[in-house]
Amino acid sequence: MNQTIETILKRKGVKKYTDQQVSDSDLQVILEAGIAAPSGRNLQARHFTVVQNKELLKEINDGVHTLMNAAPDYVPLYGAPTLIIASAPVDIPHADMDCAVAIENMLIAATSLGLGSRFIVTPTRYIESNPQVKKVLGIPEGYRSVACMILGYDADPSQPPVERNKNVVNFVK
Repeated sequence: MNQTIETILKRKGVKKYTDQQVSDSDLQVILEAGIAAPSGRNLQARHFTVVQNKELLKEINDGVHTLMNAAPDYVPLYGAPTLIIASAPVDIPHADMDCAVAIENMLIAATSLGLGSRFIVTPTRYIESNPQVKKVLGIPEGYRSVACMILGYDADPSQPPVERNKNVVNFVK
């Protein structure tokens, strides 16, 4: 099997991270993978916000926790040292899909670099409900946050990917 397919198949949603921050060089490669993602009509209508500030990550984590009315021991950002938020222009309906495709490219890139990651959406609810946080994050005017990923070093690398439901395909020939 080729290396790209192997990377896709071993990608998993990591729920526990070490405190070690992602290197700037790895982060740059991951962001380039997101930028390289396809986009509808090649509009490239997406913006990425990288959050590594511990206080802001805690604020977002706590805000999401409250918004979800989550159990006391639930940690929405799973202790990841980096959050990447993909935002799209509000006036381009398909741009949210462009953001999701970009996040997927970045998830695969992270896996290929030996990093842990997870696709998450709930922080966007908190961000969109809090204009001050949205402003602090530098999300451009006229954009909405639509998808996120967390990123860092997997604290439990022996944990395998979850079993995938393979009974989801039908063929029409």
